[in-house]
Amino acid sequence: MTVTVLSCAPRVYEIPDFLSEVEVDHIINIAKTSTLKPSSTGQGESTGSEKKTKTRTSVNTWVGRETDQIIDAIYRRSADLLRIDEKLFRYRSEGEFPDLNTKSSIAEQLQLVHYDKGQEYTAHHDFGFAAAGDKVQGARFATLLFYLNEPDEGGETEFPRWYNGETSSGLRAKPKKGKAVLFYSQLPDGNMDDLSHHAALPVKKGEKYLINLWVRDPFFEDRD
Repeated sequence: MTVTVLSCAPRVYEIPDFLSEVEVDHIINIAKTSTLKPSSTGQGESTGSEKKTKTRTSVNTWVGRETDQIIDAIYRRSADLLRIDEKLFRYRSEGEFPDLNTKSSIAEQLQLVHYDKGQEYTAHHDFGFAAAGDKVQGARFATLLFYLNEPDEGGETEFPRWYNGETSSGLRAKPKKGKAVLFYSQLPDGNMDDLSHHAALPVKKGEKYLINLWVRDPFFEDRD
């Protein structure tokens, strides 16, 4: 994999041809044979905290790692990119990572999203905050975006708070079939990175397909 640094603040990276033509076509087929529902905002499909909003006008569905071997391979490659043991990206048995407080996957299900002309997701953060009393305070720390096609116009991923000395304009990652964009919602010290604020700009012409993978910090250690 060839990784190009797009920004240091926030930390954003680009990986061309992360997905093969076969993988992209397979996922597009899943999208076209699935029931896509209006997208919501929140901390995932199973938390109960997600909600529909006018700030996000796309449609989406969820694709689990166990769907088939192609999806499993995408999870494994993502783990390689992040230098994380792929076992952490699935439910684990008692003998695997016994020191962790949870056996759950630190990777959420893939979110398969479709944007039609004019649809968007206004600027937001991917991270959230767990209850203070929760000893397993897993929080999203990294996001992987996988572009499945190229809109005729628009549909870029923008980081409006991009910090640099040359321009006040936001950093824009242009969709390209098979390309991945990785960015971090947490700073190396564990604090949330406000500069990871990002948006899916409106599609001006054509349509946009992508999948995204949210990865969580596996636990917050109580040091009292």
